[in-house]
Amino acid sequence: MAKLVDYQPFKALYLTYFLSSLAFVKAPIWFIHYLSRAHRPRSGWTLKRAMIVRTCQELFSVKLSPSRSKRDPLAEVPDSKLVDAKFVWVEPVSDEYVVGEVRQLAEKTGVSSTKITGYWLLKKGSSWAGPKAKPGEKTVLHMHGGAFYVGTGNPSDITANFTRGLLEHSTTLERTFAVDYRLTASPPHPPANPFPAALIDSLAAYRYLVHDAGFAPENIILAGDSAGGNLAVTLALYLVHNPLPGLPPPGRVLAVSAWLDLSMSRRKPASSTVANAPTDIFARPAPGPGQLVQLFGRYGVAGIQGPLAFDVVKTCPYISPVSLECAADGLWKGFPESYVVAGGAERLLDDSKALVEGLRAEGVKVTEDIPPDAVHDFVVMRWHEPERTEALQRVGKWIDAM
Repeated sequence: MAKLVDYQPFKALYLTYFLSSLAFVKAPIWFIHYLSRAHRPRSGWTLKRAMIVRTCQELFSVKLSPSRSKRDPLAEVPDSKLVDAKFVWVEPVSDEYVVGEVRQLAEKTGVSSTKITGYWLLKKGSSWAGPKAKPGEKTVLHMHGGAFYVGTGNPSDITANFTRGLLEHSTTLERTFAVDYRLTASPPHPPANPFPAALIDSLAAYRYLVHDAGFAPENIILAGDSAGGNLAVTLALYLVHNPLPGLPPPGRVLAVSAWLDLSMSRRKPASSTVANAPTDIFARPAPGPGQLVQLFGRYGVAGIQGPLAFDVVKTCPYISPVSLECAADGLWKGFPESYVVAGGAERLLDDSKALVEGLRAEGVKVTEDIPPDAVHDFVVMRWHEPERTEALQRVGKWIDAM
């Protein structure tokens, strides 16, 4: 805060005012209002949940430029700073693995594969015995959420609550692997890491699991939450559409609150992005017709788009696979068995429903799990009970049945 006051006094004053009014004016008013169950955004919500969600909405509404992480993603993390986890290096993929439309777009955006990092997360109390897979061992490759521009694969990140939950509620899963893919940026920051940087990094992590750690592809689950759910789905699509030497598609896909249409092609008054705005954790869009033209996660979308035309965001299956402008015929043919989790109260609900619909249309086995009163990415929020634990228990059984 001292640095903020020294170098950005107006921002500091704004934040002081914002937090003070939140704590001493708005929160007490909300508390009184929500004492009546009839006044809560969802009648099934507790007073505590109504207060937490409303506070999240207010915090997401802070009118400040998105901040860029100051951490060095290539700084090695020693064991002494990790608990039940292990830092590793992930080598870049060779050019032969970047093919087709992804290669063409990478050439346009100037993206190439590079050395990145990742983290093994171990079942609580277990010890590190090296990366090599045991015979028949299964694992989860996790792509974290964060709108493509925030977050980390480091187990200190809130999204690690997702994989910790999987380890806790699966009897057969011993460890998961999270990739620290490159984060994007857009103005007012210098543009960085547009599409397909994050997808190529996820591909590199998958190659690491198969070739370096020795996991059988059929024993790997690609998993992701929010933006990471996009990467889990699009990486699986890429592997299905583009047979790669020695790198077949994974056994299963697990998508949680996946952000699968960056163009928001289904945006209309009855869509979840509008109808569920009062019940999700994000800032409520301004009322009126203007909310129909407000892109969800505009900063992240602009970063992914980079120098590409917005038509690419709308039509590329590896960016917006459930967009209404993305060619759907045969898109999901051969896709791995999947488990799709979403919250019935979240703005991105339509993306998950469209994914389930597309998979079922192609005969793909898919489990749909949508607790009606859950918000976006509820599996990472420890306060979101009982839905969080119940969903993780169901997913754990699905993993154990592999």
